Amino acid sequence: MDAFIYLISANYVSQSRFRHLANALIEAAPTEARAVRLEASGDGLWHALDDLTEQGAKRIELRPIGLPFSQSLENWLPNAAASWLHRRTITAPELFFAKPLQMDSDVIRAAANADVLLKPIRPKPSGELGKGWDSPPAFRHHLLVCAGPRCHLKDAPNLVDALKKELGHAGKSSECLVATTGCLFPCNAGPVIVHYPHGDWYRVENLDDIRTFVSQALCAGTTPRSLLIHQTGDTHEPA
Repeated sequence: MDAFIYLISANYVSQSRFRHLANALIEAAPTEARAVRLEASGDGLWHALDDLTEQGAKRIELRPIGLPFSQSLENWLPNAAASWLHRRTITAPELFFAKPLQMDSDVIRAAANADVLLKPIRPKPSGELGKGWDSPPAFRHHLLVCAGPRCHLKDAPNLVDALKKELGHAGKSSECLVATTGCLFPCNAGPVIVHYPHGDWYRVENLDDIRTFVSQALCAGTTPRSLLIHQTGDTHEPA
């Protein structure tokens, strides 16, 4: 069985709009297909590869979607897929990476000349200002959870859900602003949570790590040293 995996980079796209695009791609695909969001939410590339392989796929094409598609992701994604391939202990499918769509002149011409609906724009005073965007939120803790492509690959979206559940169990939801972000660095140490105002950076790889972080950093007010990877203000330069 041949299969496609559509790789979609969509930082500021709602889940419903992403799902609309994903469903349309899968419906139009000439073969079995999956659509993977590379940031923010949903299962990552490795999960999609596992799923298609278990269904019997022998040849899988990874197809980037986006105009333009990130050059950084274009360089990194084949290596991320190669890492999955290396860890397979049973027969693995052939994997191929497609050139991004901006390399296809027909796609560019179609986008440039598409017949689209037009919405008129009228003058509006202070139109750039959003309702309720005037004051910082009243939280004691700000938790920045990286959901960029490299942490997303390591299940960061599922860890965000687990974090929110643990905060609820601990009675800390009302004190914590949980914000998913794009890449925070260092990617190789991810998934990453940054805890402000303390300025502590933690690596949380699984549910046990999430529970340790919540119980120690938020409930007990201590620093879980086993998870700590950096503190704001530390220097990376040799003495």
